[in-house]
Amino acid sequence: MLLWSVVPAAWAHGRVVATPLVFLIAGLILLAYVVGYRGLGRQIRHTGGLYVQVTLGLGRTIGLGTAALVFVAYLGIAAGFYGLLARILEALVASVFDIDLSPTVALVFGLAVILGAVLLPLRVVVWLAIVVAVEQFIGVIWFDLVALNTPAGDSVSFDALDPGWLLSGSFAVGLVFAVTAFIGSEVGTSYSTELADPVRSVPKATVLSYGLTTVVLVLSAWAVSVAVGAENAAAAPGNGEGLVPALVARFAGVGGQSLAIDLVLVNLVIGLFVTGVVLNNAASRQVAGLARDGVLPPAFAVRVPGGQPRPAATYVQPVLAGAIALVASFSDTGVLAQWLIVTAGLAILGSLTLASAATAVWFLRGEADEGGFFGWEGQVIAGLTAVVTTGGLFCYGLFRIREVAPGAPPMAVWLVPLLIAGVFSAGVAAALVLRGSKPEVYAAIGKGLVVRPRQDTRPAAAPHRTGQPARWY
Repeated sequence: MLLWSVVPAAWAHGRVVATPLVFLIAGLILLAYVVGYRGLGRQIRHTGGLYVQVTLGLGRTIGLGTAALVFVAYLGIAAGFYGLLARILEALVASVFDIDLSPTVALVFGLAVILGAVLLPLRVVVWLAIVVAVEQFIGVIWFDLVALNTPAGDSVSFDALDPGWLLSGSFAVGLVFAVTAFIGSEVGTSYSTELADPVRSVPKATVLSYGLTTVVLVLSAWAVSVAVGAENAAAAPGNGEGLVPALVARFAGVGGQSLAIDLVLVNLVIGLFVTGVVLNNAASRQVAGLARDGVLPPAFAVRVPGGQPRPAATYVQPVLAGAIALVASFSDTGVLAQWLIVTAGLAILGSLTLASAATAVWFLRGEADEGGFFGWEGQVIAGLTAVVTTGGLFCYGLFRIREVAPGAPPMAVWLVPLLIAGVFSAGVAAALVLRGSKPEVYAAIGKGLVVRPRQDTRPAAAPHRTGQPARWY
């Protein structure tokens, strides 16, 4: 997905010749968030993810507002992915079976498969994701190596890695696209109650996720620039959707073009199916965390401490996001899907800003027993740096939405800020109502977390090798 859609979209909308460096800068910006996250995330034993981080530092009211914003953002991302899945599945069926499948039928079929897979045990989902990720990573490496071996102009160009080209287009627009490519890497704490040793696993997995995404984006964008020419890539027509398919067809040669494109489409369909299941796993755990805190009905909570969410929580996202995608399928699915993903990405970016602020505040209050490798001062600086960078990008993308998502309808200029502000305000209002009408529920928000020294969470017997889940506090 990164190579097929995000890389060309960043080229097409940002028009920055040095787009690989834009992706590198995005990774460095989010590194500041990760540094603070490592210190705070290891303290959390809750499935709520970002909203628990915000609750820990900025209080329950803002935390519940963040919960509403993140949940709706995941709905938008899932709906956008479902729309892309329908388009790619439609193209695959037409190419392989010569059958014209409507986007609506393709979407219904894709949703049926995802709904059947969301109840798979977490261990099965993890191994499925690992197998698919390794297979697709190999495909990306093949593409990059072939692209570097067949340069435009018969010589490998480093223009796309020249900082002097960073201001050749709209750097800010390209950076917004680049940052939203990392969405999903922030969900590690949602699994903390099911991990044997979350104190070590969650921070390491988060760093690996952000780091690997950065490497793939930078190398793949540079490989594309070498194969077509950096300035040609920045001048790609439309959304750049034909950039990578054209390269794949060229690499395959005249006789293998059809087969190569079909294989790429198969990989995209498989990747999107797994992405749908993984996104739902994160969203369902947030719903279960809210239910455990008493904000949502108990029917959405987990079956047992440290277990998976109930079916009611598991089906919330695919049903709601599927309904959104179904409505979108009757129009130009591609444009609306991209608009949904960009808007939801901005909402997550705003949530990361709040989480970074919460990290800085939490360490400044002196509640940490240890600050990790960087010390508590480094965590504060990292958190404040992330507030400035992610907050600045959030504001830019919010008020320049027509540039960030050119295919968005005219009303998006006021609708997107109003939607994000309205969702966040609804969560805040719900928290205020709970504080007045059900103070015991309000007091329980975020109570699944535990803050204690690292040595208390890792006894000498090393229980993390027994495979037992962490205790539910």
